[in-house]
Amino acid sequence: MKKYLGVALTATMMISLLGGCGKTEDKPAATPDQTGGTTGQETTEAAGGNESQGGGSEENVTITFWDGNWNEGSFEKINELWKAEHPNITIEPEYLVDDGMSDKYTLALSNGTAPDVVACALDWTTTFGNAGLLAPLDDYIAADGVDVSQYVQGAINASTVDGKLYALPFRSETYALFYNVDLLEAAGYTEAPQTWEEVLEIAEACTSGDVAGYGVCGSNYGNYSFQYITMLRSSGGTILNEDNTESALGSETALQTAQLYKDLSAFAPASMIENDNVANRTLFANGKIAMYMSGIYDAPEIIKANPDLNFACVMVPTANGAERSTILGGWSVAVSECSKNKEAAWEFVKFLTSPEVAKYYTNTFTGTGDPAVAFEEVDNAIVQPNADALAYAKALPSVGCIVGIRQAIFDDLSLTLTDSRTVEEAVQQLNEDVNQLLAGD
Repeated sequence: MKKYLGVALTATMMISLLGGCGKTEDKPAATPDQTGGTTGQETTEAAGGNESQGGGSEENVTITFWDGNWNEGSFEKINELWKAEHPNITIEPEYLVDDGMSDKYTLALSNGTAPDVVACALDWTTTFGNAGLLAPLDDYIAADGVDVSQYVQGAINASTVDGKLYALPFRSETYALFYNVDLLEAAGYTEAPQTWEEVLEIAEACTSGDVAGYGVCGSNYGNYSFQYITMLRSSGGTILNEDNTESALGSETALQTAQLYKDLSAFAPASMIENDNVANRTLFANGKIAMYMSGIYDAPEIIKANPDLNFACVMVPTANGAERSTILGGWSVAVSECSKNKEAAWEFVKFLTSPEVAKYYTNTFTGTGDPAVAFEEVDNAIVQPNADALAYAKALPSVGCIVGIRQAIFDDLSLTLTDSRTVEEAVQQLNEDVNQLLAGD
């Protein structure tokens, strides 16, 4: 998936710095009752201790904040709202480019030079929380009476490790199927596909000349892995077994899904191997792709590039009669364990994730599932299916090596696109690689 649904991490670096898999079961969503704090000295330390104060103090405090540069344009509005409530706390943001962002996070959190607040993709939160590099938020949440149940449950699940909550979400999204209404109608289809079998049929019918039926990602591990996992889940498959101790990527459904990805590539653009989802979005906006999967964040960019394009969205198709199930993507904010201003940092986390503020910062949906202000003028035929899809989105398994698993999915299965490996061989190798990751090898 593109950077907004999970920025690419360097998996080998993450694993070597943060250790093996750290098998942690996917925890249930925390509630105010479950996150009740402790008393006495332990609570005092959790809430800041002798650190520089900022939440309710008159002392001037400066806290640092890292996020991706795609959110930089929204900071002015956020800072205006923040200063009205917290005139004594200054936010110093640094907005990082996609390339190398994860490496910088990993090193800074590991060596104690990280900023006070970090914006993390959901699977980053799982990884960093497992490694103890983020500060637990439970005592702050209990002290301020924050209603954790208001947030999308999958985001809370992804941020909960060993019963402790390490982040709150400001952004939530999942995949939908984007389709060109005119291209489908020209091929004889007046309704969007509901199953992957129909997608394959329509993709073949729409492929003609320089128009491709389906936009397959051949590059970018994040894009590829999220799309494969989405297809897998919506076909009734899973990444891991029920207790997250073994790979389930050698199953018949996993094999079927890998074959589906390969079959769709026959109706993809000639540039498929080099294409990530940004390239697919551009081709779709230019009327050169009939269908592709992506998140709601693509809609404004498509409209900007081609205001006259007649397109819509539908929830991700299913296969094998399975119940729809997709990946919950998005971003959360956390307090670095090394922060010397944890109380002030918590105030910013609480502020940025509130629905009233997050709607100005996110370019998808807030952590509570409300649409961003940017979508007030976008056709409901585009927005509503993406909003409805959140009800079927679930976080990735809460294991420390989830990034490595996603990298393995890309490394092994993408070889089928160039016929360097058969689908059967690729799936077998993937299953072995994931089990090695789970074992901490």
